[in-house]
Amino acid sequence: MKSILSKVFLGIGIALLVCYFGGLVYIRYDFYKNTVPSYASYPISVPIIIHSVVFLIPTTLCFIIFLILRVTSKNKPKQ
Repeated sequence: MKSILSKVFLGIGIALLVCYFGGLVYIRYDFYKNTVPSYASYPISVPIIIHSVVFLIPTTLCFIIFLILRVTSKNKPKQ
């Protein structure tokens, strides 16, 4: 059970990481092409910081839970 759960957390972590990098590309494109006029009122670092907090914290938690579950399932002796 722990093996399956660890793989689920790994998959969620990878999906969040892909969304993070895709979002960075989209924010950069949107900012420099001026498709949304409200971006001109603040620097590009503001949406990048917000995006990083939203995606990197859950990604890190998923990877940490994956590693904990993986280590505990490998150290458990088989009966």
